[in-house]
Amino acid sequence: MTRTGDVLCLPPAAGAIASAAWYAANADTGQHYEAGLILGIAAALTVALLRRFTTLPLGRRRPYTFALPLPAPDWRAPLPDPRGDPEALRGYAEERAALLSDASALGDSLRDTCSLTPPLRTELTSFATTASIQASNSVILPAFEGPASPDPAYDAAHAVGELVAGIEFSRIGMRAIEALVTEQPLRPDPPCYFNPLHARGHARVAPPVVLEGAAVEVAACDACTREPAPLLVPSAAGPVPYYESDAVDPRWRLLGYGAVVPDNGATMIATAHDGLRPGAKRQRTKVG
Repeated sequence: MTRTGDVLCLPPAAGAIASAAWYAANADTGQHYEAGLILGIAAALTVALLRRFTTLPLGRRRPYTFALPLPAPDWRAPLPDPRGDPEALRGYAEERAALLSDASALGDSLRDTCSLTPPLRTELTSFATTASIQASNSVILPAFEGPASPDPAYDAAHAVGELVAGIEFSRIGMRAIEALVTEQPLRPDPPCYFNPLHARGHARVAPPVVLEGAAVEVAACDACTREPAPLLVPSAAGPVPYYESDAVDPRWRLLGYGAVVPDNGATMIATAHDGLRPGAKRQRTKVG
């Protein structure tokens, strides 16, 4: 509330306390207890309402805090290479998706309380919500339309691609919640294009394949700038980089899980929104 609103609230509050005090002062001897109780309740309610609806410094305001039910992992630490086995990655993806799901309600509660501008608060809350949904969908093996693929290598490559997406969305969602808690905008923090499970991609290098939109550079970790070590997924002809596999969802493959565009996760979130919207084009490797 503005300072004008604060001033307008003070006279009614003072009147309520004064009326209760007058009643207590003029009460009969047998009514002193009831009068004191009424005065105390009136004063407490008045202070509570002023703290809720004004900016007056009435006592210390308790900061908004939250705690996750499990020890939070180091979200920036590299993860082990699954070597084409999705089950080697599933535990990490499920843990992070569960943590984000438990914390996503915080983003909604902070939507109307933190000091960020309303558009930024809404955007960050949307990031947290969409990322939580996408991360949860990505750790579950997708239900294909029709019979399962006769190619186990294809299925394994697809599952690896989805689990990597779940891990990256969990990171984006937790960064959005952290931005709401610290009341700071998101900063660019893309993954490594060659292997999104590596350290974060703070360097820019030429892409190893021709990308849509003629991207000149992609994000890469320090190690991959010297000697690229791509994430390999199974195929009928043997292991191939994920960005050369038709089994990996093209939404994530073409974006390099967010490494192709130097933004703060907005492109991945927008792409996920497109996939979640009713009537969106269905693909063989559609998530969830």
